[in-house]
Amino acid sequence: MGPAGAHAAARPRRGAGRRGHHGRARVPRDRRRPRRARGPRAAGGHPRRDPRLHARHDDGFPHRLAEDCGVGQGGRRGTIHVAGYATQPGHHRDRKDGALRAPGGAFVRFRSIGSIVLAALVLGLGAWPAAAATLFITNTKSDTISVIDTTTFEVTATIPLGRGKPNRVVFHPDGKTAWVVYDKSHDLGIVDADSKKLVKRVKIGGNPYNLNFTPDGRHLLVLDWSSDASNDEIIFYDLQADKIDGRVEVSTWPAHSVFSRDGSKLYVSGETAGDVTIIDVARREIVARHVHGGGDAMGLAMTADGRTLYAAAGENKAILKIDTATSKPVAAIALPGVVHEATLTLDGRFLYTTLRKANKIVVVDTATDKIAVTIPQKGYPDLVTMEPTGRYALVTNRYADLVAVIDLATHAQVRTIPVGKAPHGMALRPR
Repeated sequence: MGPAGAHAAARPRRGAGRRGHHGRARVPRDRRRPRRARGPRAAGGHPRRDPRLHARHDDGFPHRLAEDCGVGQGGRRGTIHVAGYATQPGHHRDRKDGALRAPGGAFVRFRSIGSIVLAALVLGLGAWPAAAATLFITNTKSDTISVIDTTTFEVTATIPLGRGKPNRVVFHPDGKTAWVVYDKSHDLGIVDADSKKLVKRVKIGGNPYNLNFTPDGRHLLVLDWSSDASNDEIIFYDLQADKIDGRVEVSTWPAHSVFSRDGSKLYVSGETAGDVTIIDVARREIVARHVHGGGDAMGLAMTADGRTLYAAAGENKAILKIDTATSKPVAAIALPGVVHEATLTLDGRFLYTTLRKANKIVVVDTATDKIAVTIPQKGYPDLVTMEPTGRYALVTNRYADLVAVIDLATHAQVRTIPVGKAPHGMALRPR
């Protein structure tokens, strides 16, 4: 977590420049070479510092006009995220010893994250019906979560999250708590899934973008965009010990992650780097990386047998098929636009991809690697989730303030669900 005090305030915001790609695990501070003084940056500077690429106010999603611009400085295209104002979300954890610094400067030992998860597990045993299917949708501009019953496709509750532009949401594997990333305040929120209330906001990392959990639920993984050493990183946070117990530097803007079926490897997409990094989870080391060079690369989908990883190649307008045994691509599926998300149907027969700028969902037949159907969308289709029965796909439309429901038997949109403003993240509660 970010250092306290003035050093924390000096940390680069999302969108600030990073050093080049090293492809290595993070080097301990006492073994790093002293930093060399940097001379003046050449004209044009780093593409992620270009003020033309960022709006003055954080809307919680890429600017409509800016995102469709051509190649910027540095010769690469990619998702252009709006730069928000830095805020003080309350507490900042000391990066060295894991102690918590309160706004007044006093240190407090922080032991509540693991206890929140444990308490939710104990109190929530048997709390929901076996047939329940609940989907959480974060509404970035409403600062809320819309709770959707996937059997009726109705919003059953709205959870206030407080200010901070909530973006991604991920459930703990026990299904008792949902964890939310705040884009603007750069902290995390913990929501009790049964009471449907925000119970805590915590600070882990300097600029978290997305989250994941190890399959056993022991570690929270924070995809953080604020490394002060070189590249951005994956933070391994031990929920039982309430401390960071590992960091792995990856490339710029780690976006999505997925585990191998045995949980031994973690695959991470690099949004602006245009790559897929493969991490040995036990050793906290990078074992392979494939660079495809397509900016705006995010979506990852693993087949049920764990043999193939589908990776969105963004601006390359393709989906890569990666053989997990060799960590190398074996095929590329061409798509008619910049591809963002990649999600497999539960039976593995189809791959749902989103072309946000084109307002389309493109469905790929995995048996032939051919496009089966294209489904028009109303406004910037983003993320896709398959509901538990395997009959429907649900898709957030950020500019239309709705979730689209797609019948997987016909690949046709059958209804829409109005939610809050700028819906983005989505997470299905484990049962």
